[in-house]
Amino acid sequence: MIRDQRYILFIFICLIAFLLLLTACSSLPLIGKKKEEKVDKLPEGKTVTVEGMEKIKGVNPPKPESPPSKKPSSQPAPKKEPETKVASIPPRPFYSPSLPFFQVGFRRKVVILDFENKTTYKDEKIGESVAKRLSDKLEATQRVVTLDRTVISEMFHREGFTFESLIDPPVMKRAYQSLGIQAFVSGTVTDVSILSSKASETSDEEVAFATAKVEIRLIDASTGNLLKSFIGRSPIFGTKESGEYSRSKAVIKAIDFSLDEILEPFLRQIDLLDWTTTIAKIEGDNVYVNAGKLSGLRIGDVLQIFEPGQEIIHPTAKFSLGWTTGQLKGAIRVSELFGVDAAIGKVVQGQGFSLNDVVKSTIR
Repeated sequence: MIRDQRYILFIFICLIAFLLLLTACSSLPLIGKKKEEKVDKLPEGKTVTVEGMEKIKGVNPPKPESPPSKKPSSQPAPKKEPETKVASIPPRPFYSPSLPFFQVGFRRKVVILDFENKTTYKDEKIGESVAKRLSDKLEATQRVVTLDRTVISEMFHREGFTFESLIDPPVMKRAYQSLGIQAFVSGTVTDVSILSSKASETSDEEVAFATAKVEIRLIDASTGNLLKSFIGRSPIFGTKESGEYSRSKAVIKAIDFSLDEILEPFLRQIDLLDWTTTIAKIEGDNVYVNAGKLSGLRIGDVLQIFEPGQEIIHPTAKFSLGWTTGQLKGAIRVSELFGVDAAIGKVVQGQGFSLNDVVKSTIR
């Protein structure tokens, strides 16, 4: 009897333990159940259905931007070379480098002489053509006043000044002191070659190409010294001409190429010359000067008048170093522009001016 009661009690305890075990296991996930889908971002107002859950609507706040993590590299990062910085240069109209302001507004007076023809085409007036083409190009820049050599020669002859050539230093210095001329230009033309052929086997039209070499010499009129020589050479491409006078046209193109190559440095060198002019006539408070509209003067400009300076000659080389600035005598203000290139100035300071005085601009 007691054994039966113990057996029943054991069975009862086992049933209670089994029920407790079933209750604890019911809260664990079942094997094979699908995992809930994870939604990283939900656009505002969009409804998303997740399996086993109700429909929900939500907005995720934007993630804070975090710098990308750098993976450690086994190789050391290459060293960056220091960056070279170049200072910018302010642009200048037409040509560079930039020059002081006082050199921009006034045009230098230049006399262009005929170029020497050292080519095999002696019958052609190539030297005169080069001088004319150079004069036209300089005038187009509006920075130079070109004067005809024939006009200068006639002016000297009327003054009774005898000379053999305008290229002589004493003649140039006279032109500088009496006419306010800053420079003379001479040169030579060499190595002109012409290639010509028929345009086709069935055509009699001629096609021509040309090359040329031009040398220009810039001479300071105040000293008669050669400042610099410039050489320009033209390529054969780009000079093609056909039809009547094709050879002459091709040569002109070659000359233009040569001049264009040296025009910029040539103008830069001219700009380094001091701008001065001279007195043509004095009547009371009116001073007539050899510069006007062409030279860049304007009504109201103030010009200073100096005594003639002294030319310094190197004692050993007998080479002119230039002119010193004489004593300041006074100033005039431009009141009228007349003629092609002349002006009248009213005296605003000083007295005792003479025709040998030097006139300079006050702009610095």
